Amino acid sequence: MGRLTGGDPSLLRRINSAVVLHALRTTDCATLTEVTRVTGLSRPTVEGVVEGLIEAGLVVEKAAEEGAARRQGRPARRFRFRAEAGHLLGLEIGPHRVSVLLADLDGRVLGALSKEVDETAPADERLDRLRTAVAELLRRAGVARSSLRAVGVGSPGIVEADGTVRLGTALPEWTGLRLGERLSRSFKCPVLVENDANAAAVAEHWKG
Repeated sequence: MGRLTGGDPSLLRRINSAVVLHALRTTDCATLTEVTRVTGLSRPTVEGVVEGLIEAGLVVEKAAEEGAARRQGRPARRFRFRAEAGHLLGLEIGPHRVSVLLADLDGRVLGALSKEVDETAPADERLDRLRTAVAELLRRAGVARSSLRAVGVGSPGIVEADGTVRLGTALPEWTGLRLGERLSRSFKCPVLVENDANAAAVAEHWKG
C-alpha cells in the first residue's frame, strides 16, 4: 500500500461546503450550532464554510423577528439556503417531442415547455427544436441564461461519460452524436447527459 498523504485543501473545502449546504437544504433555516451538530464538523469550520457560502450568494442570514429579539435578548444567528440563487434546466429528448423544465436550486419547478418533432427528423433539426424550446421557456419565465448553474439531459441510447451517444437506435443520426459537446455550446454551465431511463430512475428515487 502506498504512503497516505494529506488531502488537497481545496477538495476538503468543497466537500465541507457540500456537507453544510446539504444540512441547510434539509431545513427551513438553522443556527451554526445546529449545523455543527448535524454535520459533525467543528464550529470554526462551519463558520468559515457558511461565510464562504454567503459570499457566493448560496446562503443568507435570516433576520430575527423583532418581538423574539426583545424577549430573549440577541437570538442566535440563523441561516438558510438560497434556492433562488440560480436555476437548473432539465432537457428530455424523445422521438416525437423535446421537453424543457426549469427549476430553482431546490428542485422546485418554475416552468416547463414541450415542442413536437417528427420522428424522422435529423439530429440537427431535433437539437434546433430543443434550443428553441429552451430560449422560449427562459423568456417566458424571465430567467437569464447566465443564472443557470447546471443542465441535465435525458437521451435515448447508450451514453458515455462525456455525453457522446455510443449507440442510439431510437433517433435518426443519434449513434456517435457528441450530444454533450453540441449542447455545451449553448450554455456556460456544466451540461450532464444521461440515458433517459437512468435519469427517470434517479428522479423517481428523489421525488417518488
